Amino acid sequence: MNTDIKQAMHVEACKSFGTSEANENERHWDEDKIDRKNQDSTNHYDKTRMKLNFEIGPDGKIHPLGYQKKSLEVRLQERLAELGWKPFKPDSKIQPNCCAKFIFGGNHDRTLEMAFGNQTVNLEKDADNGLLHRCEEIEHWAKDVHEWCARRYGQENIIGFQIHLDESSPHIHALIVPVGIRPKSSRECVMWSAKFGKDRFEYGRILREMHTSLYEEVGSKYGLDRGDSIDGRNVQHLHKREYIRKLTKEAKQAEKAVKGLQTMMRKLEQELLTGRNRLKEIDEALASGKITLDKYEAQKADIQKLISDYQVKLDDKTGKLQVKEQELEQLTKDAAKACSVIQPFRNHKVDFTPPQITEKVPLFGTDKWIERQNRLIAKQFTEIVCKIESLYRSDAARQVEATQRNILADYGELYQLRKDVKTLIENNDELKSTLETMLDQLANPSLRSKIFAIADALAGGTPAVISSGGGGGGNSDSDLRWDGRRPDEEEDAYRRRCLKAAIIVVMRSSKSHGRNR
Repeated sequence: MNTDIKQAMHVEACKSFGTSEANENERHWDEDKIDRKNQDSTNHYDKTRMKLNFEIGPDGKIHPLGYQKKSLEVRLQERLAELGWKPFKPDSKIQPNCCAKFIFGGNHDRTLEMAFGNQTVNLEKDADNGLLHRCEEIEHWAKDVHEWCARRYGQENIIGFQIHLDESSPHIHALIVPVGIRPKSSRECVMWSAKFGKDRFEYGRILREMHTSLYEEVGSKYGLDRGDSIDGRNVQHLHKREYIRKLTKEAKQAEKAVKGLQTMMRKLEQELLTGRNRLKEIDEALASGKITLDKYEAQKADIQKLISDYQVKLDDKTGKLQVKEQELEQLTKDAAKACSVIQPFRNHKVDFTPPQITEKVPLFGTDKWIERQNRLIAKQFTEIVCKIESLYRSDAARQVEATQRNILADYGELYQLRKDVKTLIENNDELKSTLETMLDQLANPSLRSKIFAIADALAGGTPAVISSGGGGGGNSDSDLRWDGRRPDEEEDAYRRRCLKAAIIVVMRSSKSHGRNR
């Protein structure tokens, strides 16, 4: 059993939540869908354990998974509507966060123990675990996590809370809307910054506090330690190609450090040799009477001190060189392993007893006896060969599966890169067109004065007409609604938004006047 028994919590900001995610969380799947999902080697959905999944409803009680009439994404949209959620325009390149996706879990062996106790769970694909039953400890743990979420975010903001026992490790999915209070209206609204901070530094501080709180209030009751801090550990999730580039870069840096240390060591060794030669010279000078004894002892003391200092530095550099050489060797191996999917076949050790003849040769019927012995030897030999063949077949299957995964990963990264390039080109063309329009307007003195006047009015909170239809700043039917400065918006970002809004107003106004003429 793994002795590193720790809790786990993952939080992800979410700008939308679709039907496919909702169906997966609530397991609204048929047999064909489950089989298709399991074709991916990274997935492991056990159909015989799906009946053990459950969720905790708004009443805080345990219910069968997917018991609610309204689906998860519908319940989310209803809660967002209650809070007056107004996302940006559909064609906007950015969208604010509207919810947080949580995954709670822990040590693999410990969570299985909480879910199934001492029952044996077969984690192989297509295994039959139909006789398993759910233990109460996993239900108590889920309830405690649910109560922890309710205290932090409010029961009404927990949209879904599903517990999955049909995968490799039991875990919880929670969908939560972060809610804060608007400073001006004192009304509740969707506000990511109210629960998770205004910047990444505050977000990191809040996450650390969340992990500590979860351990103190929940994890400690179930033998789950607090997870290790990631401060200073450069923890990140990398795609394969990014990981290879990272290893290659680190290997080059290590190689450069090795060469630098070797150069310094050569210089120190040269200095040591020079010092020892200098000692010989003053010994000869003293013997020939060229220097006095007092002068000899003074020079000798100085040279010996220098030699001692150089030796200390050389020993230090030697130790550092050994560390860097080991680091370089490991990085080179890791990079080669990451680049190569095919791994060498293992030398399997098969325990077997060599076929032997243990019976004595009979006086009569020798031919039949020999035939029987040959059959027994052939049978034992065939069993040994089949066992070895099976082991190497498994290795071959592992190689094929690894190659397939690698090809799929490469294709997925290529597809994503092409998609990103296309998006960047479209964004660049759009930004270029917008920039040219803005420059044309700013080049016109009369339009420039209007733009800065409107921008100053918006930034200063002065009511200003910002609709091409002539409405005021509070007109909800305006085609350019203005809600003032957002609670989590920086000063510079707000002023840029004001300037951009002013340019759009003047641009639309100019087009309107052109049509009227």
